[in-house]
Parts: sequence; C-alpha cells; structure tokens
Amino acid sequence: MPSGQKKKVLGRSAAALVAVLALLAAPLLNATGAQAVTHTFVVNSLDATTAAKDINVGDGVCATAAGTCTMQAALQETNALNLPAGAALITVEPGFTGNINPVVASRMDTTAVSNFDSGAHYLVTAPVTIDLKNQVTMETLLDSAPAMFHVNGPSINFLNMDNVLSGETSYVMGPKADGVVIDGGTSLTQRSYGPERFVIYRDGAKNITVQNYRLQGFYPGQALFYFNQLSSTPVQNVVIDNVQVTYTVGGYCNASDGSGCRTDLIGFYQRGANVNLDGFTFTNSFVSNITSNATFPFTTAAAAGYSVKASNINISNNQFINMQGSGGSGVHNAFIALPYGPMGGTNVIENNKVTRATSGHSYAVSWAGNTTSGSAGDLRISNNYFNGYSGTSIYLNNTGDVLVEKNTFGARSASQARPAVAEETRDGTSTLVDNAGTANGRVNTWYPSADAAVLTEDVPAGAQQVESPLAEDIPVCVATLDVKYPTAGPYPSATVDLDLYWTQDRTAEIYLGRVEQVSGTDAKLVLDLPVGAQKFPSTVVDEFDEATIVDAATGKAGGYLRLQTIGNAGTQSSQYSRTVGFSGNCRPELTINQADNQNDSTLARDLHYTVESSLPLDPASVSAAVVDVTAAAVTETIDAGRLNPRSVAVSAVEGTANKKFDVVARVDDSAKVTAAIAAEKVTSTGGLKNAAAAKSTDPDITFINPISTKPSSFTLVTGEPDGKQYGFSVAAGAPTPGADLNFTGALDQAGVDNKVNLSTTSPVIPAGKTSSDKVRVTADAGDVVANTPVSIAHTVTSDDTNYDGLVVRATTVKLFSTDPSIRITKRAFVDVADSSTPEQVMATGTEALSGTRLTDGQAVCFVYQVSNISADDWATKLTDVTVTDTDARLGTDGVIGTVAELGVGQSTLLSACGSLIPVDTTVSAP
Repeated sequence: MPSGQKKKVLGRSAAALVAVLALLAAPLLNATGAQAVTHTFVVNSLDATTAAKDINVGDGVCATAAGTCTMQAALQETNALNLPAGAALITVEPGFTGNINPVVASRMDTTAVSNFDSGAHYLVTAPVTIDLKNQVTMETLLDSAPAMFHVNGPSINFLNMDNVLSGETSYVMGPKADGVVIDGGTSLTQRSYGPERFVIYRDGAKNITVQNYRLQGFYPGQALFYFNQLSSTPVQNVVIDNVQVTYTVGGYCNASDGSGCRTDLIGFYQRGANVNLDGFTFTNSFVSNITSNATFPFTTAAAAGYSVKASNINISNNQFINMQGSGGSGVHNAFIALPYGPMGGTNVIENNKVTRATSGHSYAVSWAGNTTSGSAGDLRISNNYFNGYSGTSIYLNNTGDVLVEKNTFGARSASQARPAVAEETRDGTSTLVDNAGTANGRVNTWYPSADAAVLTEDVPAGAQQVESPLAEDIPVCVATLDVKYPTAGPYPSATVDLDLYWTQDRTAEIYLGRVEQVSGTDAKLVLDLPVGAQKFPSTVVDEFDEATIVDAATGKAGGYLRLQTIGNAGTQSSQYSRTVGFSGNCRPELTINQADNQNDSTLARDLHYTVESSLPLDPASVSAAVVDVTAAAVTETIDAGRLNPRSVAVSAVEGTANKKFDVVARVDDSAKVTAAIAAEKVTSTGGLKNAAAAKSTDPDITFINPISTKPSSFTLVTGEPDGKQYGFSVAAGAPTPGADLNFTGALDQAGVDNKVNLSTTSPVIPAGKTSSDKVRVTADAGDVVANTPVSIAHTVTSDDTNYDGLVVRATTVKLFSTDPSIRITKRAFVDVADSSTPEQVMATGTEALSGTRLTDGQAVCFVYQVSNISADDWATKLTDVTVTDTDARLGTDGVIGTVAELGVGQSTLLSACGSLIPVDTTVSAP
C-alpha cells in the first residue's frame, strides 16, 4: 500500500460460505512454438532466506551452498541463461510439498516495482515455465512490502501455482512483460488480510493472460487486477479467462483471518492521460458476492481526469452474481462504467448474466461518449441479462449510434410502471435503456398496436416470421403480433429489424427473437414463445429465479410483449416500446366425432370420423397410431372375437390450416365402433401436446357386415344325389364390389368323416355383381346319427378394401341317413289384403282351390304348412329346417324361411307372395 497508509480491521458479517465453482481443465502453456525443454530445474528446498541463493549463477546448475535447489536459485539460473521460449522449466518433484515463505532480506529485486510494492521476492526476466503442480505454495507469513514476483521479461508461464500471496501484490507485470500466462491454481487469503492485489500491470506490459484460476479475499480498497501506469505507454492485450472470484457472504478481514476480505475486481492508479489500455478481455468467468467494491470502473466521473483511455474492451460470457458496487449510485459508478469520451477499436459487452444485490449500483452499464456529433466508437452491448438495477440498466450519453440488442432484464430492473403503455423514449426516467444526448439519435421505436394472440389459423398472408433463438427441440406457442411505425420523431430508418421480448410485468425477461427488414407503416409478426419455466440467475449462487410464458401443464399463456428497433443497417438501437398483453391457451384442445356425411348405421367398410383442434397441428403427429378404435358386438355380429377394430388412415382436411383431420377406421364384422384420442398424443405446430383426451358428442358408428351366406343352415340326407345349395350375396345398399370377392370353403372334421362334398371350395362374387354361383353340398350314402352337424367355414379376400378380410358366416349342415319325414303343404291365396304373416294371408285372402283358374301375372300369396311327421325309430326333433321353392322370385332367392326348431308332430306356417307364372310351383322339401 502507499507509504503511510494503515490497514483497518473490517467488522464481521454473517459467517456463511458459498459453494465454490470447479475450475476447468488442466492449464495450457503459453503458445511459444514447439521448443523442447532443454533445462529443467527441480526445486527440492523450501528455503527462502538469504542462504537460498545460487552459488554459481549461469552455470546451468541450480545449487545453493547447501547443495539444494531453491526457487531463488532456479530463477537466478534461468534469468542468466536467457534461453529460448519453452526451453527452461522450473518444477518440483512428485510428493514434494510445503510453503515457500520468502523474507524481505532475500528479495531478488530491491527497487520499487510499482507504486505499492517495495521490490519483489522473486524476479523473472527471461523465458521460463514455472510449474509447481499445486504441491507447493508461496505465501509470506509476514505482512511484508515486496511483491511475490516481478515479471519483467517475455514468454513466461506460471502453472498450477496455489496461494501465491505476499503482503502486497502476487504478480507485478513490469514494462518488459510480454507473453505471460498464469494458468491454473487458487489463491485465497485465509490466513490474514495481508495480500492486497493479485496482478499489477505496469506501463508497457502486454499480452498478459490469467486463466483457469480461482481467487478469493485480498485487502479492501485495492483490486485483484490493478493497472498502475504513470506514463502514456499503453498496457496491451490483457486477458482474464475462466477466473472464479468466489467471495463469501461472511467471515472476518483482520490480521488473523482473511476469509471475509473482498476487494475491487479491476482498479486503476493513476487515471487520466497516464492510463492507456489497449485490449482488455474479461471472459468465461464467474464472480460472486462483491459488496461495497467496484467491478469495472473505467471512469468514476464525467471528466477525462477521472477516466482511463481504453480501447478494444471485451467483457463477455461471464456470470456476476449478487453484485453491489461502490462509489455511489450515480451514472458514472455503474457496474461497468466505460471510459469517458471516445473508445478506439472494437468494444463488446455480451452474453453476460449480471444480478445486482438488494442494494447498490443504480446502473449496470454506462458510457458518456462526450461526442456531440458522429460516433464515439464501436461498441456492442448484446445478449446480456441484467437484474436489479434501480435507475437505468444501460445508459448511453452523447455516444452516437451504439448497437444495444437482445438484452434481457429481470423483474427487479427499473422500467416504466404498469400499465407501461408508452414507449421508453424519455431521458431521465427509469428505463431499461436510456439514449441521452446524441446516443442512437434518440430514435423512437416501432411499437405493438394490439394484444398478441395465439395463432389459431393459417399464418396470415404477408405476416413476417420472427426468427427464434430457441433450440429446435423446445416446445413453443405460436402467436401473432401487430406492430406499427412510430407516430412521432425522431424516426428510425425506413427499414429496420425488430427485436421481440416477453415480460411477466414491465421489464423484458425473455428474448423472443428478431424479424428483419421490416418497412412501411405496420406489420404482422408471427413469433414462437417458449413453453415451461425459464430460469434466470438470482442473487444467490446456484439459485435461480423463474418466469413462465406458457404453462407446460395447462398450456395457459400470459404476460406481455414489447419491441426494440434496430436501424441504420444494424448500428442504431432504440429504447424499449410499450407493452401489450398476451393470453390464450397454447395446448391443442381436440374433439373427435363421426363425420358429418357418415351414414350410421352403414354397410360401407370405411368409417369416417372428424378430428378438430383449437390450434393447427403438426400433421406428422396426427397418425392412425394415435387414434384408439374400439368395437362392441351388435345383433348382426357373426363372431365377436374377430372384430379387429383399427384406424387405417388419417389425412388433413384441405383448407383447414391443419386444424381438421379425417380419420378412417375399419372392423371385420358388424359392430358398434368408437374412436378416441387420449391425452398427450398429438402435437401443435409449436410442439405442445394435447393436455386432455379428445372430447366427443357422437363418437360411435354402427357397421353392418354386408356379406351374407344363404342359406346358412339346412338339412341334408346322405346319399341324396341333388343335395342342397347355398351361396353368398352382398346386401342391397352396400358398395358394389370393385373387384372379385374370392371366397373359400373348408369342411370341419365331421364333414370330412361323413364324406360331405362341396361342388366348389372357391366361389366368387364377380366385380360389379352382388351374388355368387351356388355351392352344391352332397354327402355320400351311409348311416349317420340323425341331426349330425357339419360346419363349412368361409373366408373372403379381395382387392376391394370394402370387403377384403370381412368375417363370413359359416354354413351349418344337419346330416340324416333317411328323410326325417317333413311334410310341406302349399296353399295359394289371391286378393290378399294383409300379407304380413301367414295367418293374415289366410284371414284376408281368398284361397285358390284346386281347379281354380288363375291368370299369368296375377298376384298370389302362398302359405306353406311345415309338419314334422317323423315317427317310430325316426322320430326326432328337427332344427334349422330351411324351406325353399323352385320359384326363385318367392322369398329370398327361393328361400321361404327357416324353422329354428320343430318337435315331433308339430307344424308351423311360412308365407311368400309373388306373381303367378306358368311353371311348376311344386314345393321342394328339404
């Protein structure tokens, strides 16, 4: 510290430690080419007294008077040898541990090496790599004034070095330091408050990198990285990469405990024209719990004497958690207070996450460019997250155009109060971005002119798509937003890009993407909003705040949208617009019912259902596999075990924006068919699935199998040469077969055993026809138990899908050895008034007795009396007696009817009506 300054003991705050972030992979050597190590010096002594000197400097041997190799002796050799970069290595043997505790009397550099360090314990002037393998520390046990290392040469690497701590500065980079890398290690001020700075950069130092390192502590009022420049000779290309500054939230800071110490991140001594920094990169790092300390104070007031001259500043890809700050809450005491006046080179602040503590700085980033016209420099502030800044998060004044884009702001950020219906175009108020003076021409922004709405139809013609930054696998809700050109000046350029943001209330927590090349006076935008909780850093390490645009479970959407305008070909940025609401439900809600033109019941095989959605669906997700089809037997069902209900096709209905789909289902037999879609089966175009099962008011269709077997049962006497016949037909009203219906017939074992014969086993209903040729059934003569059943099973195949694979009723044949004695009496009646039953035919008609003259074509009804006259040994109850007539116009193709059961001595009546023709109408008994 400067002469005469006394250290003060800090009071204790809450004693709590935070989790420490792990460092990244092993350190990397400074890239100095492929030079192999030619000289290795292995330190085997911790001696750091006056006896630690080399006895013969320059002979290439590290040896003290005691015959040991110390750090001082090794450095004396490498400094003297001045080998090429990469040729000299100082290291330690495996297992060698301890602490090197240098004393003032043994310091290698006795002159002041900075405004704060009275010499240095170790001087490094020549290329060398020092790798202590995290085995040996270097910490002075007394609060001494020298720095630990004065680095004043090229191509010097410090690897895996822990607790490099002196009473002042760990490393002073002298004016000849060039290509220095500090890579890997940890330095924590646990023992006391003695250490004050980690690195000092002097005038002329360049290409200095600190990477993969963890720091904690150091005496307050100084800085971890301190620029101590007394001339205008620039410090160039300082890189701080993957450094973890993990301050605690408690602990002490005194002579016996340094665990609670914390200091500034970056510091400058002096300021004004004497500080010229060209190239400063702070990247990929994590900083937590900086309270009452500065972070990036390139200026502290709106005057050159309080600022540094800096160019090519890059602060990117970092996390800063629970930052408070020091120096007051003014605009020039921002978390990042950029230099006052113009900046040279390319300057970038991007991809950082910054959360302020519950109190502290009012501004996150500020730049007073001190330029009344033109540009004060090339600066991009992009894709950062800020939360908690109570004044203005990003403040620009007299800078000219600055690209401020894609930045988001947490709920604690200052902005206009709800209802936030005005654009943030006024300087001096609480805003997310404040363009003051000449900053960005103070242009007004495009603005949303109406609430956003969930997209429920086709994308409107002429709408422009907002390019989303979301990964493709993140589900989204698709919405539309109407936007307009500002109504008052200053106006942006005629063609602009628009950045879209979502906020839970009045800030801009989530960046939704950009639409490019917007022009004219208004536009309609289509944008994707992420589903589920979105996380943001909180003020507590490893904890997060959350906000939800669309609830993943319910699909309910909420919050507000706003815009920012990017003009002048991507160089000029407006402030943020008003907010408008966004609501609706982003999960598709479904219905499934029988189609409007679907007959019910129906003889057509394809059963059509209509699926309707509240939102456009991804057609690929609406497949036959997601439609659950079930079936229940009905009266006409032949075989309930062979219904086989299924969905066979789904297609989008043209002109419905993928909100309506036609589903085709099928079964293989008569049944009541029901279609349904369960929850979480189909997906909207945004990737959200239906939360609930599809609702239905009419989900059932009754299908009637159109194929019949006629007759399906009859008796047959063995040895009867003519046998009996049956065939297949298609019901009236069913689709006409578009291809042959190919049937098969197969006898069961009883048929085989009793030598039953079929005239054909492959009858056909030809395409365009409705019935097949008859199949004649005979049985060889022989004894058989009366009423022996034989079953003929059938199948059908066809290229016509209306019929292919339908269940076909089997034919049942009852075998008898002799005629079981059925007597059929046939009587004719004319002038019949009621032909509904045989009894009504006889009651309302006039019987045409034998000898009555009848004319051709005269209407006549016939009554058939069927009697079971079996007796004695042949007496048997008859079942399934089918009565046929030679006149095929009577009944159904000559089948008058079937008597299910007829006991011995019982009779029953059947009837049929038609027109008389001059042929034999003798009844043919079975």
